Amino acid sequence: MGAFGAFRLGANTLDGSAPYLTRIGQPETIPAEVSSRGMYVSVMINGQGPFRMQVDTGCSISMITPEVAAAVEAHGLDTIADEAQAINALGDAVSIPRVMLDSVTLGGVQFEGVIAGVVPLELQSRVDGRGLDGLLGYSLFSELFLVLDFPRQDLLLSQGRPEDLPPARAELAIVEHGDVPFVDVRLQGREFEVMVDTGSNDRLHLQPDQVASLGWTVRPRPGFLVAVAGETGRELVARLSGVLELGGLSQKEPVVGISDGPASIGVGLLHPFCLVFDGPGETLRLCSPDDGPLPSPSERSIGLSLLADVGGWRVAGIIPDSPAEAAAIGDGDLVTKIEGQPATRWNPDQILNWINSHPAIALSVLSKSGERDIDLRTWPLVP
Repeated sequence: MGAFGAFRLGANTLDGSAPYLTRIGQPETIPAEVSSRGMYVSVMINGQGPFRMQVDTGCSISMITPEVAAAVEAHGLDTIADEAQAINALGDAVSIPRVMLDSVTLGGVQFEGVIAGVVPLELQSRVDGRGLDGLLGYSLFSELFLVLDFPRQDLLLSQGRPEDLPPARAELAIVEHGDVPFVDVRLQGREFEVMVDTGSNDRLHLQPDQVASLGWTVRPRPGFLVAVAGETGRELVARLSGVLELGGLSQKEPVVGISDGPASIGVGLLHPFCLVFDGPGETLRLCSPDDGPLPSPSERSIGLSLLADVGGWRVAGIIPDSPAEAAAIGDGDLVTKIEGQPATRWNPDQILNWINSHPAIALSVLSKSGERDIDLRTWPLVP
Protein backbone atom coordinates (compact mmCIF):
# COMPACT_ATOMS: atom_id res chain seq x y z
CA MET A 1 0.00 0.00 0.00
CA GLY A 2 2.81 2.33 -0.90
CA ALA A 3 3.93 4.57 1.93
CA PHE A 4 0.85 3.65 4.00
CA GLY A 5 2.19 0.18 4.60
CA ALA A 6 3.78 -1.44 1.62
CA PHE A 7 3.35 -5.13 1.02
CA ARG A 8 5.13 -6.24 -2.12
CA LEU A 9 4.79 -9.47 -3.98
CA GLY A 10 8.49 -9.78 -4.59
CA ALA A 11 10.25 -12.14 -6.94
CA ASN A 12 9.82 -15.88 -7.22
CA THR A 13 12.70 -17.48 -9.12
CA LEU A 14 12.49 -21.09 -10.22
CA ASP A 15 13.14 -23.06 -13.37
CA GLY A 16 10.50 -21.94 -15.86
CA SER A 17 9.87 -22.58 -19.51
CA ALA A 18 8.39 -20.84 -22.51
CA PRO A 19 4.92 -21.83 -23.71
CA TYR A 20 4.82 -24.79 -26.08
CA LEU A 21 3.20 -22.55 -28.74
CA THR A 22 2.45 -18.83 -29.02
CA ARG A 23 -0.29 -17.75 -31.45
CA ILE A 24 -0.20 -14.08 -32.46
CA GLY A 25 -1.11 -12.19 -35.63
CA GLN A 26 -0.94 -8.42 -35.62
CA PRO A 27 0.49 -6.50 -32.66
CA GLU A 28 -2.01 -6.67 -29.82
CA THR A 29 -2.70 -3.85 -27.35
CA ILE A 30 -4.47 -4.90 -24.15
CA PRO A 31 -6.00 -2.36 -21.73
CA ALA A 32 -4.51 -2.64 -18.26
CA GLU A 33 -5.21 -1.53 -14.71
CA VAL A 34 -2.23 0.32 -13.28
CA SER A 35 -1.61 1.11 -9.61
CA SER A 36 1.37 1.91 -7.42
CA ARG A 37 1.86 -1.84 -7.03
CA GLY A 38 1.96 -2.85 -10.69
CA MET A 39 0.02 -3.66 -13.86
CA TYR A 40 -3.00 -5.96 -13.98
CA VAL A 41 -4.80 -7.49 -16.97
CA SER A 42 -7.79 -9.74 -17.65
CA VAL A 43 -6.83 -13.25 -18.76
CA MET A 44 -8.74 -16.30 -19.98
CA ILE A 45 -7.38 -19.70 -18.94
CA ASN A 46 -8.50 -22.92 -20.65
CA GLY A 47 -11.38 -20.91 -22.11
CA GLN A 48 -12.62 -19.78 -18.70
CA GLY A 49 -12.47 -16.47 -16.87
CA PRO A 50 -11.74 -13.65 -17.02
CA PHE A 51 -9.17 -13.74 -14.25
CA ARG A 52 -7.37 -10.72 -12.81
CA MET A 53 -3.60 -11.29 -13.03
CA GLN A 54 -0.54 -9.15 -12.41
CA VAL A 55 2.28 -8.90 -14.96
CA ASP A 56 5.30 -9.91 -12.87
CA THR A 57 8.67 -9.93 -14.66
CA GLY A 58 10.32 -10.99 -11.39
CA CYS A 59 8.49 -14.31 -11.60
CA SER A 60 10.03 -16.90 -13.91
CA ILE A 61 6.83 -18.83 -14.58
CA SER A 62 3.20 -17.83 -14.29
CA MET A 63 1.32 -18.49 -11.06
CA ILE A 64 -2.36 -19.18 -10.37
CA THR A 65 -4.25 -19.65 -7.13
CA PRO A 66 -5.52 -23.08 -6.06
CA GLU A 67 -9.08 -21.83 -6.68
CA VAL A 68 -8.27 -20.92 -10.29
CA ALA A 69 -6.44 -24.22 -10.82
CA ALA A 70 -9.58 -26.08 -9.72
CA ALA A 71 -11.94 -23.87 -11.75
CA VAL A 72 -10.05 -24.39 -15.02
CA GLU A 73 -9.40 -28.07 -14.30
CA ALA A 74 -5.63 -27.66 -14.61
CA HIS A 75 -3.85 -31.00 -14.77
CA GLY A 76 -0.67 -32.11 -13.05
CA LEU A 77 2.58 -32.67 -14.88
CA ASP A 78 3.58 -36.19 -15.89
CA THR A 79 7.05 -35.63 -17.28
CA ILE A 80 8.66 -33.53 -14.52
CA ALA A 81 8.33 -33.32 -10.76
CA ASP A 82 5.06 -31.68 -9.79
CA GLU A 83 6.71 -29.39 -7.25
CA ALA A 84 9.62 -26.98 -7.57
CA GLN A 85 11.70 -24.98 -5.12
CA ALA A 86 11.29 -21.22 -5.50
CA ILE A 87 13.25 -18.42 -3.85
CA ASN A 88 11.02 -15.59 -2.65
CA ALA A 89 11.96 -11.93 -2.25
CA LEU A 90 13.10 -12.49 1.35
CA GLY A 91 15.60 -15.06 0.10
CA ASP A 92 13.78 -18.08 1.54
CA ALA A 93 12.93 -21.31 -0.27
CA VAL A 94 9.29 -22.31 -0.75
CA SER A 95 7.82 -25.36 -2.49
CA ILE A 96 5.38 -24.58 -5.29
CA PRO A 97 3.24 -27.25 -7.00
CA ARG A 98 3.10 -26.94 -10.78
CA VAL A 99 0.38 -27.70 -13.32
CA MET A 100 -0.04 -27.55 -17.09
CA LEU A 101 -2.51 -25.09 -18.62
CA ASP A 102 -3.84 -25.90 -22.07
CA SER A 103 -4.21 -22.23 -23.00
CA VAL A 104 -3.71 -18.75 -21.60
CA THR A 105 -5.38 -16.01 -23.67
CA LEU A 106 -4.44 -12.35 -23.37
CA GLY A 107 -6.39 -10.15 -25.77
CA GLY A 108 -5.93 -11.72 -29.20
CA VAL A 109 -2.78 -13.63 -28.19
CA GLN A 110 -2.99 -17.27 -27.16
CA PHE A 111 -0.27 -19.19 -25.34
CA GLU A 112 -0.62 -22.97 -25.41
CA GLY A 113 1.02 -25.53 -23.17
CA VAL A 114 1.85 -23.18 -20.27
CA ILE A 115 3.49 -24.47 -17.08
CA ALA A 116 2.19 -22.59 -14.03
CA GLY A 117 2.86 -22.69 -10.32
CA VAL A 118 0.00 -22.94 -7.85
CA VAL A 119 0.32 -20.56 -4.92
CA PRO A 120 -2.22 -18.90 -2.56
CA LEU A 121 -2.46 -15.15 -3.14
CA GLU A 122 -4.94 -14.26 -0.40
CA LEU A 123 -2.40 -12.02 1.33
CA GLN A 124 -1.67 -10.09 -1.86
CA SER A 125 -5.41 -9.75 -2.54
CA ARG A 126 -5.89 -8.25 0.92
CA VAL A 127 -3.03 -5.80 0.35
CA ASP A 128 -4.73 -4.58 -2.81
CA GLY A 129 -8.28 -4.74 -1.49
CA ARG A 130 -9.26 -6.69 -4.63
CA GLY A 131 -8.97 -10.33 -5.61
CA LEU A 132 -5.80 -11.43 -7.39
CA ASP A 133 -6.07 -14.64 -9.40
CA GLY A 134 -2.47 -15.05 -10.48
CA LEU A 135 0.77 -13.70 -11.93
CA LEU A 136 1.94 -13.68 -15.54
CA GLY A 137 5.64 -14.59 -15.40
CA TYR A 138 8.43 -13.38 -17.65
CA SER A 139 8.94 -16.67 -19.50
CA LEU A 140 5.39 -16.50 -20.88
CA PHE A 141 6.50 -13.67 -23.18
CA SER A 142 9.95 -15.01 -24.13
CA GLU A 143 9.23 -15.19 -27.88
CA LEU A 144 7.71 -11.70 -28.11
CA PHE A 145 8.28 -8.03 -27.57
CA LEU A 146 6.57 -7.21 -24.28
CA VAL A 147 5.69 -3.53 -23.80
CA LEU A 148 4.39 -2.37 -20.41
CA ASP A 149 3.25 1.22 -20.90
CA PHE A 150 2.53 2.47 -17.40
CA PRO A 151 1.59 6.07 -18.36
CA ARG A 152 -0.85 4.91 -21.07
CA GLN A 153 -2.07 2.01 -18.94
CA ASP A 154 -1.81 -0.73 -21.52
CA LEU A 155 0.23 -3.78 -22.49
CA LEU A 156 1.44 -4.43 -26.04
CA LEU A 157 2.53 -7.79 -27.48
CA SER A 158 4.25 -8.01 -30.84
CA GLN A 159 6.46 -10.32 -32.88
CA GLY A 160 8.37 -7.37 -34.39
CA ARG A 161 9.84 -4.20 -32.97
CA PRO A 162 6.91 -2.00 -31.85
CA GLU A 163 6.41 1.38 -33.51
CA ASP A 164 5.07 4.76 -32.32
CA LEU A 165 6.60 4.48 -28.87
CA PRO A 166 8.01 7.37 -26.81
CA PRO A 167 11.75 8.08 -27.20
CA ALA A 168 14.08 5.60 -25.50
CA ARG A 169 15.73 7.23 -22.49
CA ALA A 170 17.87 4.18 -21.75
CA GLU A 171 18.72 0.89 -23.43
CA LEU A 172 20.03 -1.89 -21.20
CA ALA A 173 21.35 -5.37 -21.93
CA ILE A 174 19.28 -8.10 -20.28
CA VAL A 175 20.99 -11.03 -18.62
CA GLU A 176 18.65 -13.82 -17.58
CA HIS A 177 19.11 -15.75 -14.36
CA GLY A 178 16.49 -18.36 -13.60
CA ASP A 179 14.38 -17.08 -16.51
CA VAL A 180 13.98 -13.57 -15.09
CA PRO A 181 15.59 -10.36 -16.45
CA PHE A 182 18.55 -8.63 -14.79
CA VAL A 183 20.29 -5.41 -15.85
CA ASP A 184 23.37 -3.54 -14.61
CA VAL A 185 23.09 -0.31 -12.60
CA ARG A 186 25.84 1.85 -11.15
CA LEU A 187 25.84 3.32 -7.66
CA GLN A 188 28.61 5.21 -5.88
CA GLY A 189 31.07 4.05 -8.54
CA ARG A 190 30.13 0.38 -8.16
CA GLU A 191 28.16 -1.86 -10.52
CA PHE A 192 25.25 -3.95 -9.30
CA GLU A 193 23.21 -6.51 -11.22
CA VAL A 194 19.53 -6.04 -10.37
CA MET A 195 16.36 -7.84 -11.35
CA VAL A 196 13.72 -5.89 -13.28
CA ASP A 197 10.75 -6.80 -11.09
CA THR A 198 7.32 -5.43 -12.02
CA GLY A 199 5.86 -7.53 -9.20
CA SER A 200 7.53 -5.33 -6.57
CA ASN A 201 6.55 -1.79 -5.60
CA ASP A 202 10.03 -0.96 -4.29
CA ARG A 203 12.08 1.70 -6.06
CA LEU A 204 15.45 0.01 -5.49
CA HIS A 205 16.04 -3.11 -3.42
CA LEU A 206 19.47 -4.37 -2.30
CA GLN A 207 20.73 -7.09 -0.01
CA PRO A 208 22.37 -6.28 3.35
CA ASP A 209 25.85 -7.34 2.21
CA GLN A 210 25.57 -5.15 -0.89
CA VAL A 211 24.93 -1.97 1.10
CA ALA A 212 27.45 -2.66 3.88
CA SER A 213 30.16 -0.48 2.31
CA LEU A 214 27.90 2.22 0.81
CA GLY A 215 27.43 5.78 2.06
CA TRP A 216 24.15 7.14 3.41
CA THR A 217 22.21 10.36 3.43
CA VAL A 218 19.60 8.75 5.72
CA ARG A 219 20.79 5.60 7.47
CA PRO A 220 18.76 2.34 7.45
CA ARG A 221 15.78 2.09 9.78
CA PRO A 222 12.86 -0.38 10.10
CA GLY A 223 10.35 0.01 7.27
CA PHE A 224 7.17 -1.65 6.10
CA LEU A 225 6.15 -5.25 6.11
CA VAL A 226 6.54 -7.01 2.79
CA ALA A 227 4.42 -9.90 1.51
CA VAL A 228 6.12 -12.52 -0.63
CA ALA A 229 5.41 -16.10 -1.64
CA GLY A 230 4.97 -18.04 1.56
CA GLU A 231 5.56 -15.42 4.26
CA THR A 232 5.77 -11.83 5.41
CA GLY A 233 8.79 -9.97 6.76
CA ARG A 234 10.05 -6.48 7.48
CA GLU A 235 12.62 -4.65 5.40
CA LEU A 236 14.88 -1.73 6.28
CA VAL A 237 14.62 1.52 4.33
CA ALA A 238 17.20 4.25 3.81
CA ARG A 239 18.46 6.93 1.45
CA LEU A 240 21.82 6.36 -0.18
CA SER A 241 24.24 9.15 -1.01
CA GLY A 242 25.50 9.64 -4.55
CA VAL A 243 23.71 8.92 -7.81
CA LEU A 244 21.98 5.82 -9.15
CA GLU A 245 22.82 5.42 -12.85
CA LEU A 246 20.55 3.30 -15.03
CA GLY A 247 21.83 3.45 -18.59
CA GLY A 248 21.45 7.11 -19.56
CA LEU A 249 19.17 7.83 -16.60
CA SER A 250 20.22 9.13 -13.20
CA GLN A 251 18.59 9.50 -9.79
CA LYS A 252 20.22 11.49 -7.02
CA GLU A 253 20.29 9.96 -3.53
CA PRO A 254 17.97 6.99 -4.20
CA VAL A 255 15.70 5.47 -1.56
CA VAL A 256 16.51 1.78 -1.04
CA GLY A 257 14.73 -1.14 0.58
CA ILE A 258 17.08 -3.64 2.26
CA SER A 259 16.39 -7.31 2.91
CA ASP A 260 17.54 -10.72 1.74
CA GLY A 261 16.47 -11.88 -1.69
CA PRO A 262 17.48 -10.72 -5.17
CA ALA A 263 18.56 -7.11 -5.75
CA SER A 264 15.94 -5.43 -7.92
CA ILE A 265 14.33 -2.32 -9.30
CA GLY A 266 10.54 -2.22 -9.06
CA VAL A 267 7.46 -0.28 -10.04
CA GLY A 268 8.32 2.53 -7.63
CA LEU A 269 11.19 3.45 -9.95
CA LEU A 270 9.78 2.23 -13.28
CA HIS A 271 6.22 3.61 -13.27
CA PRO A 272 7.01 6.80 -15.29
CA PHE A 273 8.18 4.68 -18.24
CA CYS A 274 7.02 2.56 -21.10
CA LEU A 275 9.08 -0.63 -20.65
CA VAL A 276 10.02 -2.47 -23.85
CA PHE A 277 11.31 -5.99 -23.19
CA ASP A 278 12.91 -7.42 -26.33
CA GLY A 279 13.13 -11.09 -25.38
CA PRO A 280 14.81 -12.33 -28.58
CA GLY A 281 17.20 -9.34 -28.64
CA GLU A 282 17.88 -9.46 -24.89
CA THR A 283 17.45 -5.73 -24.33
CA LEU A 284 15.24 -3.49 -22.22
CA ARG A 285 14.33 0.03 -23.30
CA LEU A 286 12.94 2.62 -20.90
CA CYS A 287 10.89 5.03 -23.00
CA SER A 288 9.44 8.40 -22.03
CA PRO A 289 8.86 11.82 -23.66
CA ASP A 290 10.28 13.47 -20.51
CA ASP A 291 13.97 14.05 -19.98
CA GLY A 292 16.10 15.05 -17.03
CA PRO A 293 17.00 13.14 -13.86
CA LEU A 294 14.57 10.82 -12.11
CA PRO A 295 12.96 12.38 -9.02
CA SER A 296 13.66 10.81 -5.63
CA PRO A 297 10.85 12.01 -3.33
CA SER A 298 10.62 11.29 0.37
CA GLU A 299 8.98 8.09 1.59
CA ARG A 300 6.01 9.29 3.65
CA SER A 301 3.96 7.19 6.05
CA ILE A 302 1.89 7.10 9.20
CA GLY A 303 3.54 3.86 10.25
CA LEU A 304 0.84 1.29 9.43
CA SER A 305 0.86 -1.84 7.28
CA LEU A 306 -2.74 -2.70 6.43
CA LEU A 307 -4.76 -5.57 5.00
CA ALA A 308 -8.33 -5.39 3.69
CA ASP A 309 -10.84 -7.02 6.03
CA VAL A 310 -14.57 -7.06 6.64
CA GLY A 311 -15.54 -3.55 7.70
CA GLY A 312 -12.30 -1.79 6.84
CA TRP A 313 -8.50 -2.16 6.88
CA ARG A 314 -6.88 -4.45 9.45
CA VAL A 315 -3.59 -3.35 11.06
CA ALA A 316 -0.96 -5.98 10.24
CA GLY A 317 2.11 -4.16 11.51
CA ILE A 318 3.41 -0.97 13.13
CA ILE A 319 6.65 0.79 12.19
CA PRO A 320 8.71 1.52 15.32
CA ASP A 321 8.88 5.20 16.40
CA SER A 322 6.10 6.14 13.97
CA PRO A 323 2.99 8.30 14.59
CA ALA A 324 0.94 5.09 14.69
CA GLU A 325 3.08 3.68 17.51
CA ALA A 326 2.84 6.98 19.40
CA ALA A 327 -0.96 6.82 19.08
CA ALA A 328 -0.94 3.31 20.64
CA ILE A 329 -2.54 1.66 17.62
CA GLY A 330 -2.00 -2.08 17.92
CA ASP A 331 -1.62 -5.06 15.62
CA GLY A 332 -5.05 -6.45 14.81
CA ASP A 333 -6.91 -3.14 15.27
CA LEU A 334 -9.41 -2.29 12.52
CA VAL A 335 -9.50 1.06 10.69
CA THR A 336 -13.23 1.55 10.12
CA LYS A 337 -13.31 5.13 8.79
CA ILE A 338 -10.89 7.36 6.87
CA GLU A 339 -11.57 11.08 6.73
CA GLY A 340 -15.11 10.45 7.95
CA GLN A 341 -15.94 7.94 5.21
CA PRO A 342 -16.21 4.15 5.53
CA ALA A 343 -12.70 2.77 5.14
CA THR A 344 -13.97 0.23 2.60
CA ARG A 345 -14.46 3.12 0.14
CA TRP A 346 -10.73 3.87 0.15
CA ASN A 347 -8.31 1.92 -2.00
CA PRO A 348 -4.56 1.79 -1.29
CA ASP A 349 -3.62 4.42 -3.88
CA GLN A 350 -6.19 6.89 -2.54
CA ILE A 351 -4.75 6.46 0.95
CA LEU A 352 -1.19 6.84 -0.35
CA ASN A 353 -2.07 9.97 -2.34
CA TRP A 354 -3.66 11.53 0.75
CA ILE A 355 -0.60 10.80 2.88
CA ASN A 356 1.70 12.31 0.26
CA SER A 357 -0.32 15.53 0.03
CA HIS A 358 -1.68 16.23 3.54
CA PRO A 359 -0.10 16.83 6.97
CA ALA A 360 -2.48 14.41 8.74
CA ILE A 361 -5.12 11.77 8.15
CA ALA A 362 -8.25 11.22 10.26
CA LEU A 363 -8.95 7.60 11.21
CA SER A 364 -11.54 5.78 13.28
CA VAL A 365 -9.85 2.76 14.86
CA LEU A 366 -11.62 -0.16 16.52
CA SER A 367 -9.69 -2.15 19.14
CA LYS A 368 -10.64 -4.50 21.98
CA SER A 369 -11.21 -1.46 24.22
CA GLY A 370 -13.60 0.22 21.78
CA GLU A 371 -13.56 2.65 18.86
CA ARG A 372 -11.76 5.97 18.90
CA ASP A 373 -11.04 8.79 16.46
CA ILE A 374 -7.39 9.61 15.80
CA ASP A 375 -5.74 12.33 13.72
CA LEU A 376 -2.44 10.78 12.66
CA ARG A 377 0.39 13.00 11.53
CA THR A 378 1.88 12.05 8.15
CA TRP A 379 5.57 11.54 8.58
CA PRO A 380 8.72 11.31 6.43
CA LEU A 381 9.88 7.75 7.09
CA VAL A 382 12.76 8.55 4.73
CA PRO A 383 13.15 12.34 4.26
